[in-house]
Amino acid sequence: MNGVGWNRYEMCYILRDSLVCWCNAMPPLSSSADATPVEQQILARMRRAGRGSVWHAGRLRTLAPRNTIDQALGRLAKKGVIRRIAHGLYLFPQILPLVGEVPVKLATLFDALNDDQTVPFVPSGSYACYLLGLEETQPAEVVLLSVDTTRVIQLEHVIIRIRPAALRFLQCAGRTSGILIQTLRHISETAVTDQHVALLRQHLSPASRRALLLDIGVAPAWMHQWFRRIAEE
Repeated sequence: MNGVGWNRYEMCYILRDSLVCWCNAMPPLSSSADATPVEQQILARMRRAGRGSVWHAGRLRTLAPRNTIDQALGRLAKKGVIRRIAHGLYLFPQILPLVGEVPVKLATLFDALNDDQTVPFVPSGSYACYLLGLEETQPAEVVLLSVDTTRVIQLEHVIIRIRPAALRFLQCAGRTSGILIQTLRHISETAVTDQHVALLRQHLSPASRRALLLDIGVAPAWMHQWFRRIAEE
């Protein structure tokens, strides 16, 4: 007998039942018999990217015309092979035994969203603080700054709000300095402390800290001292 009172035979049955549940829960992959050629091409690309990947028609534009891709994604969603998580966005779901479907990773979702953007979205507010290690828990609401996009995406575990922002807040988009600027703005000029600096230095790699100095001229003047202190060796 083990510590919870199960013998090895009982454990085998439990494991077997868990695997059966997992196999039954996994979304079916369309076979060549019930999938169109475009659907098969889409699924092949999704399999290469792996489960948990996020897709929209733009990511598959090399396979067929946009309208054909949209229709194929809709059919795959109806079959349960992929899941529609927002307008035009689809998840190739990952399902684990006893756990169920794994929530979409925000980084994966943002990579997909940024595909169609000339300027990447910039995380702001408490989410920027979370990315740089100043907050331990991912916030329930995430705000991204954009050039001209306004959108709300409601997921099971988080709300994503995309808002337009002035270009001065987007000059460092896609770089650590852009997230740091938003982090310091969220903390506010009078509330930044030595403890914040220590945590940021601990979270960022030496290379990332040195790169901050390349963008110091873009940051508001009051942030310059903090950029230097975070970047110093």
